Amino acid sequence: MNVNQPLTDDEINELDDFLLSDKSPGSCMDISTFDGFLAAVVLNPDVILPSHWLPWVWDMDNGEESPEFDTLDEASRISNLIMRHYNTVATTIDEDRFGPLLFVLPQPDNSEFYDAEGWCEGFMLGAAVFLEPWWRSIMKDRTELVAPMVLLGTEPGWEILSESADEKRAIQEAYESIPDVIEALHTYFEPLRMQAIESRIGNIRTSNDDETQPFRRSDAKVGRNDPCPCGSGKKFKKCCGSDELFH
Repeated sequence: MNVNQPLTDDEINELDDFLLSDKSPGSCMDISTFDGFLAAVVLNPDVILPSHWLPWVWDMDNGEESPEFDTLDEASRISNLIMRHYNTVATTIDEDRFGPLLFVLPQPDNSEFYDAEGWCEGFMLGAAVFLEPWWRSIMKDRTELVAPMVLLGTEPGWEILSESADEKRAIQEAYESIPDVIEALHTYFEPLRMQAIESRIGNIRTSNDDETQPFRRSDAKVGRNDPCPCGSGKKFKKCCGSDELFH
């Protein structure tokens, strides 16, 4: 399966079923929380390896527990679904066409209302774990870039919403603004992302230069029949040049 192929609806449900199954820890994310978490991971100017972020998918509390797979095929299948969704989030954010994966809550009037609380909790976790120290500067100077996530994904935000004159409308406006703030965050981090890329390229070049730099002797090469430079008076081949002698 192409790792860049977006998940189908059936595959999204399949992954969500596994995340919520008895095979996963009780503190495991659901699919919407996972989607929000990945958004924060992808926005990070530095590349966060799956080995660093995946433990937090399984265990939101401490990033320590892991699932139990019945077979290697099952482990491979779930890993494939996870990485395909990661690639989809990364691609859609990079192309400014990201949309959060939210649960739909049918209303009595047959309208649809979206549950964005879990998504925002996932984003806030990813930001707290991986976005330092940039996260501190955003929370201090650019809070508008994370306003919907703070409102819908934190206890202080829930308190603010509960005091709103029209809580349902406030919640709707918050989750509808998520794509715009994700795009704004992507733009905000662009200079830092370019710096990180340039730094990695520089490190690769330095490493390659070190590997390909020819060795140059500081002194002329000593012939095997020349006098040994140690001053013993012996020929080099009978002294320091011998495999059996050490000085």
